[in-house]
Amino acid sequence: MPDEIDLLREFRADTPGPDAAAWARARAAVALAESADAAPSPGARRQWPRAIRRIHVGRVTKGQVRVAAAAALVALVATTVLQPPPTLTAPLVSAWQPARQLPSGAAGITAKAGTWRLMGYLVARGWQEATSGPAPGLLTCPTATTCYVEGDSAQSPSGPANMNSFYVSTDGAQSWSVLPVPGGVTFTSALSCASVTDCAAGGLYSGRQPVYVSTVNGGHSWTVRPLPAGVGQIMKIACATATACRGLASASGKSMTPGIATLVSGTRFFATADGGQRFTVVKFPDDAAMQSVACPTAAHCVAIGVHTKFRPREGPDLDHGVLLTSDDGGLTWQRDAWPKGYGPGPEPDVTCTDVSHCAMIGFVEHDGIERDKYGYTSGKDAVQYSVIGFSADGGRTWARTSGFPHSIPYPLMNDLTCPTSTTCYAAGGDLIAQQIGNTYNAGSAVVAVTHDAGRTWQRVTFAVPAQVPGGMQGDSFMDIGQIECPQADACVAIGISDQGSTSTPIYTNHG
Repeated sequence: MPDEIDLLREFRADTPGPDAAAWARARAAVALAESADAAPSPGARRQWPRAIRRIHVGRVTKGQVRVAAAAALVALVATTVLQPPPTLTAPLVSAWQPARQLPSGAAGITAKAGTWRLMGYLVARGWQEATSGPAPGLLTCPTATTCYVEGDSAQSPSGPANMNSFYVSTDGAQSWSVLPVPGGVTFTSALSCASVTDCAAGGLYSGRQPVYVSTVNGGHSWTVRPLPAGVGQIMKIACATATACRGLASASGKSMTPGIATLVSGTRFFATADGGQRFTVVKFPDDAAMQSVACPTAAHCVAIGVHTKFRPREGPDLDHGVLLTSDDGGLTWQRDAWPKGYGPGPEPDVTCTDVSHCAMIGFVEHDGIERDKYGYTSGKDAVQYSVIGFSADGGRTWARTSGFPHSIPYPLMNDLTCPTSTTCYAAGGDLIAQQIGNTYNAGSAVVAVTHDAGRTWQRVTFAVPAQVPGGMQGDSFMDIGQIECPQADACVAIGISDQGSTSTPIYTNHG
């Protein structure tokens, strides 16, 4: 039975590309790279620079392997006809296509008392962990039953991501199907859905032209609109209706990779009220690189980011961030005082349940010793962990900080969602060691939940399989990249797998 990569290749069979000999040389180089010792250090902690969101790239291989891969790449380019990439001058509408069911994998692991080592059950049915999810990518769940993943189909463990695959689940992430993406389109932001089928995202056409990608039927067909001058690469988008969307974009159309490039590019706030035909673009202060924005109403928005003035070798100041609020839909912004005690960290994330109640992931680092089962890290800024900040006045002040219990040691949270003003879920990883087959990891994937606005947190952990499932690496269960909770008792989360993996752990909780 064909796997998801075979299905994607079938969808793209008519796409012109390099000849078989060139692909053979490239694949040989990739195989050589994969045969090198690329396993992450069990005790390694994430230090700057690291990806701003979601896709973690594998470790850099040895010098001679890089040379071989580079030689194959040169040969690949030499055998390809050199011609300017195509450019869109008008909207491109793809034909309707059916979904193709992915092969079913191993059954999920059901949460039972004593099996998951839960500190407390979230709901009566508990959580499930599936080891046959889609490729690594960006998760969106508009309802408790419907979820989408924009997948990274890159086969090399290093290098840029290739977000050009699309997966859909209509049974609460229990099973997945694949849908084709228009040729030449790669996603640059997570999908945002105003309804179960009306969704939009940012993208690039031919790897260089920023586009606005939308669907009205859940990905069976797509409309790709070229973005006007002044709107660069869309990095974040949120849609209140099928036509009204807002978010963050770069200053130019130059292709960017996650990380430091997004911090120095000069992000812009954009809004469209007609499905991407016309845009309003607002520039942020020159010294601010905004990374996350939340607009709970048409008028009120909160944005957080980092300062752009820093030495490249040192990276941005992760201990002191930039906080902006707007009361006119993002047309003008006011600078508010950044809260004391924590910074924005490498994963800035803010969310607002309503016009008053907001929460953000905060980052704390200080000198000292951070110990785990396999050793310790010491020195300057060696101790690093996440906290959660809460605001009751629409993000203008953040009077209360919520830490996690000792049962979640040194957590680094990647995503935060609050389906109500008192219930929030934070997802990421902590320093609890685990073993999968012959792979030893210093960290574990974790979800933390609060039902009292951060005054107390409960830990949710997950049993790991005895052996590494096919299509994954041993470190696939160390971290969770995103969590979506369309309802207070219904959540879906996606793990972080090495680039080149064909499957990613999926965590579900349906009350």
